[in-house]
Amino acid sequence: MNKSDDELGELLRETFASQENQADSLPAAIKSRNRRRFAPVLAAAAAVVLVLGGGVVVRQNLTPPTAEPAPAATTTAHAGPGPSEALALTEDIRIWAAAIEAIIAREPGSTTYYVLDAPHQNGSTARGTPFTDAQKTAITGLLATTTKLEWIAKRPPLADPCAPDAGGPFVTVGSIVRRAGHVEVDASVWRGCLAARWLTFRLDEKAGTWKVTGTVGPEAVS
Repeated sequence: MNKSDDELGELLRETFASQENQADSLPAAIKSRNRRRFAPVLAAAAAVVLVLGGGVVVRQNLTPPTAEPAPAATTTAHAGPGPSEALALTEDIRIWAAAIEAIIAREPGSTTYYVLDAPHQNGSTARGTPFTDAQKTAITGLLATTTKLEWIAKRPPLADPCAPDAGGPFVTVGSIVRRAGHVEVDASVWRGCLAARWLTFRLDEKAGTWKVTGTVGPEAVS
């Protein structure tokens, strides 16, 4: 049976008034949830325009909101050392390791060698930039000898540095001096006033490995 426009309007009003009354009679927590649930229904009712008397019903179709896409995650790659920087670091470690191994070979036989933990030039007490922990570990690992190395900040003071047993032996290497086609490194080993030597090694790169190929200048021995 067809209903008149007045009857349709009255039916709509009664339906939504009934829903509101039911929501008002609920406990507060449930009421809040139900009001949220019925809100779309009431909004839809408001969007229905009944043109009473003309028999025309106009419905407004509401487009559901479109969720905005979340911003894309971005990552920043850690910038490590460039190829030239990594190559220089590897070369320095290999050069110092070869120089230490060569100076120890000049004074073999000790179970432990004490290496000063910063470059020292022969004839100077000035300390260079200390070796990092990573450099010291890498240098020790590259040595072919099974001799134990201990890294120290300076040679300990002795009451009689010229005594027959003054400790040590103590080893130093200097800064790397780059020449055309080769490098030079000062090195020394000291057991006491009458058991020490100072020299400058020449190192050349052969097949990707730095090797001591000779000395430059005089070699002092006491």
